[in-house]
Amino acid sequence: MKGKSTAGERSVRKRSCAVSDFDRTLYVNEKISPENIRAVRSWQNAGNWFVIATGRNESGLREKLGQYDLRPDAFILNNGARVLLKDGTEIYCRTIDEGTAQAVMRYLYENDRDGIGVSLRDRKINILSKEGTTTQKSCDGVMTIEEARELTAVVQLHTRRPDDVEWISRLCRDLNERFPGVTAYANVWNADIMAHGVDKAAGIAHLTEYAGDFDEVLTVGDSENDVRMIGEHKGAAMSWACENARQAASCTVESVAEYLNRHLDG
Repeated sequence: MKGKSTAGERSVRKRSCAVSDFDRTLYVNEKISPENIRAVRSWQNAGNWFVIATGRNESGLREKLGQYDLRPDAFILNNGARVLLKDGTEIYCRTIDEGTAQAVMRYLYENDRDGIGVSLRDRKINILSKEGTTTQKSCDGVMTIEEARELTAVVQLHTRRPDDVEWISRLCRDLNERFPGVTAYANVWNADIMAHGVDKAAGIAHLTEYAGDFDEVLTVGDSENDVRMIGEHKGAAMSWACENARQAASCTVESVAEYLNRHLDG
């Protein structure tokens, strides 16, 4: 673990950490804009950390980032269930209790037509619906609900309903009431389900404890799973963010670049 900066060191150079949501925040309309990439580079060149916090798993995020010359200093994955440094070193992982994970998978199977995504540490598996189909994106294989009984160390469960955002919201409320061992977030048409107490704000706390003091932590996002990290750090919400994210934010922005450059210029 890195030691804390001395008073003398802190007076010479401030070190800040910017934590950005990925989808619909940094990655908008299926791309990371050149403006965002330039702003992130300038931010890091000034001695600061840039961190992505996302509901995606490691392989899904790295696949998207591989298209860009962008090298975050750390990753908060699966809505805070895993925290990795840029070299892949895992500094935190929280899985769902095995019995709870199995119960939630069975409940989703009985009540959802769209299949289930199961994120493990090293891969993601899709569980087929009763009809033998799934709307989950392709990943590391598919299996039946019976085969899924063998799965252990589940980091996150996921289901989606692209044509019914309200159904996803109702599902997450239902899961949070029925299963106290998990926390479910409605992320537009996606439902992300982790161990209770796991979220991006907790992921930031684990990262900052490991990395040492930052003079400030900036946060920016757009969805329900970003609300607590935005509120705790007086962060920013995208102008199109959900109402709760905008209410928690100290300001709204049109891009990550706008937010970073505002702090660099200040």
